[in-house]
Amino acid sequence: MKRYIGRNKAFTLIELLVVIAIIAILISILLPALTSAKVTGQRVKCLAALKSVLQVTTAYSADDVKGVYGPVHPCAPCWIYDGYADYGGGPGTMDEMNWNQAFSPNTRPLNRLLYGSLAQNSSPGDRGWFQDFQCAGDDYGWQDVPGFGADPRELEKPYFKSNGTSFRLNQLAWSNGRQLGVLGRPVSRIPDTAVTVAYMEARAFQTLWTNEIFGFLSIPGGLELTTPHKKLGFFNLGFVDGHANNVDMGKGTFYPRTAEREFLDIRGTWGRMDCLPDQWYPDSSAGDCAAAGPTCN
Repeated sequence: MKRYIGRNKAFTLIELLVVIAIIAILISILLPALTSAKVTGQRVKCLAALKSVLQVTTAYSADDVKGVYGPVHPCAPCWIYDGYADYGGGPGTMDEMNWNQAFSPNTRPLNRLLYGSLAQNSSPGDRGWFQDFQCAGDDYGWQDVPGFGADPRELEKPYFKSNGTSFRLNQLAWSNGRQLGVLGRPVSRIPDTAVTVAYMEARAFQTLWTNEIFGFLSIPGGLELTTPHKKLGFFNLGFVDGHANNVDMGKGTFYPRTAEREFLDIRGTWGRMDCLPDQWYPDSSAGDCAAAGPTCN
């Protein structure tokens, strides 16, 4: 009996090109969806971490004798210029932010509530530690904007690496000694807790310099800052009442400052940073930092 052996037919060049073209089309369709899913996942994880910080801050204020919401580090020489990034989190590259220095992680108020005694074996930017203070993805600090000026250790680098946390505490302050953010302020002296910002990404604070309404850099037309959430001007904000949202802080979201608030108010569709009409705690006439507690000098 004769046997017929068939010859395997190879793909032609045209058939291969068709297959490659189909694969390329599928990738172009699926890639944006996959990228969007990744960004969404990072944003959700970041918001979860921010809510964790809000929860432990609320617990701190409940235990504090004066009910202070924005915990003041015992070594902070002044509420106005310190305290915004030393409330909790890990070591950082900024001055006095590493182990065995003034703002060492094992001295930060919220770390004691969350972690108790901390092992001293993490380095600046080590994401294996201090998960509650981390934003997933590129949680960059200050954006490089002409005329802004910033320490190179915080410029276009993860804020977690430079300061040990991805979230900046709201310590809105003015050069005339008026501290109107939540730092060092009892909860009872924070109005409208549902819209008053407690914590934010660093670049959310930078919008004070770049917005088109009263931006201090006088950038023509204002500037919407880049963000790890792939939307210009969108940042994660945590509010005093405990909720957190990804909100638009870009063009058209800032309100003009008003004369009845002495032009010290910072507000917008996203909420508010100032605690007006309440004054600087303990009083608006305080010209030094004696009330801020002991220093480490």
